[in-house]
Formats: sequence, C-alpha cells, structure tokens
Amino acid sequence: MNKPKKLHALVSIILGIVTGGMLFVLGETNDAPGMCAIGVALGFILVMVGAVQAGIIKKRLLVPIILLFFSIFATMLTIALLAEGEFGSQPWISSIGFGLAIVLLLIGLQKILVFRKSN
Repeated sequence: MNKPKKLHALVSIILGIVTGGMLFVLGETNDAPGMCAIGVALGFILVMVGAVQAGIIKKRLLVPIILLFFSIFATMLTIALLAEGEFGSQPWISSIGFGLAIVLLLIGLQKILVFRKSN
C-alpha cells in the first residue's frame, strides 16, 4: 500500500474515533441520546471506511458488516427503550425496532452469502 493511501486510511480512522467520541460525549452531557447514537454510528462508519482503505477488510464486505452492526444496534436500542418504559402503555411499538433489526440482519447475511459464493 502506498503512503497516501495509508495516510488517508489513518486519517479516516482517527477522524471516526474523534468525531464519534465528541458527538457521544456532547450527547451525554446534554442528555440527548439521539446525538449519542449518531456519534456511535458515524464513528463506526468512518472507522470501517478507514479499515477498507487500509486493506484490512475487503471492499465488498463493508456494506454487510455495517448492516449487521446496525441490526445489533437497533436491537439493543429497542431493548433499552423498552426496559426504560419509553413506549408507555404501547409496548407493541417496539416491534417496529425489532422488525427493522431483522430486515437489516437478513439483508446483511444475504450479501455475505453472495460474497462467499462469488469467491
């Protein structure tokens, strides 16, 4: 790997860690869970893009890995909201979050199977 590509990958990874961390801390201090979630998601995406640029992860696996991560993230977020009682007297609304997580999981797994068959 040439030097500019290594530098670009390193900058992307560092930017992901710094930006994600800053947004997470900012959201935590202002009691804004949405900003925390955006910070975690943005940081993860930038670190993954840097990992692809560095050659750690194959380019065709980037989208499936991100989809699987967001599937886990949606499940955990829905469970946390359900446990805190944020849905009030309508806990069935959590099925939207779980449904989204299942769809993301299935799409991610399908893309991984397509990748494995092509190699």
